[in-house]
Amino acid sequence: MEKEKIIEILDEWNFWSHTLDCGILREGYLQRFEDMMATKQVVVITGVRRSGKSTLMKQHIKRMIDRGEDKRNFLYLNFEEPKFIDELSVEFLIDAFDAYLEIVQPTSTPNLFLDEIQHIEGWERFVRALHEKGNANIFVSGSSAKLLSKELGTALTGRHVDIHVFPLSFREFLEFNDLKLETKLDIVTNKLKIRQMMRNYLSSGGFPLVVLLDGKTDILREYFNDVIIRDIAERHKVTKIDKLRSLAKYYLTNVGTPASFRKIANFTGISPNSVERYSDHLSDAYMIFFVKRFSYSL
Repeated sequence: MEKEKIIEILDEWNFWSHTLDCGILREGYLQRFEDMMATKQVVVITGVRRSGKSTLMKQHIKRMIDRGEDKRNFLYLNFEEPKFIDELSVEFLIDAFDAYLEIVQPTSTPNLFLDEIQHIEGWERFVRALHEKGNANIFVSGSSAKLLSKELGTALTGRHVDIHVFPLSFREFLEFNDLKLETKLDIVTNKLKIRQMMRNYLSSGGFPLVVLLDGKTDILREYFNDVIIRDIAERHKVTKIDKLRSLAKYYLTNVGTPASFRKIANFTGISPNSVERYSDHLSDAYMIFFVKRFSYSL
């Protein structure tokens, strides 16, 4: 792809010629972004799909620009951009960065944001080279814990700091619904509303877009299918998608219930080995979290 075409596409995602809508600020995470950036290490952002990683990256960029940073010093690359679907390689990553340096011409050390980086095989070598030469401040994000950890554990050992992004906390959920609790009096006077909000939060969860829009069930169903198909089945070459989906639904309807892989296998009709493997994939995609059983005898 020609350099001019790359920049034309990237301009839609960046602040160079226009301002982007960055949504409601999540101050806690933005402060962590600043703290991690100050370490001069590669900042690695992970979390479930649609938890707000991309939006937080843009919010951080906008905040830096609002504080006086030159907007040309920021490059945001989203590797789920459909126009790049046939270009996903380290060679393309190098070409895109070179095009940015040549055409956009940053005025100081660039701030590079690589979103959903797991789509680029071998990305860690490119990032390590830039980091060791001091050629960029680097943020990378991904929706897979293990794929990132494998690459980070080889090429970037001791060179990265991590931020785990989750859907909205209940306090953030309240703020997204225009209810800020700053004093104990605020809590007391809004007790009924808080209880109503808690029911909504437990019912529909804290995915930012789900909180802000109607049609919550349809959006959540789409998120569920995207995680199953794109983050697990395609990534881990799972062919028995119905069994994977069945296991995911079992976990989501039995939250907090003690269980063993063998008991789940007996209940779902899936082999114990498949239950264990699929469970690992679901955990890797941040759909579920396991808590190991505690025993004084162990």
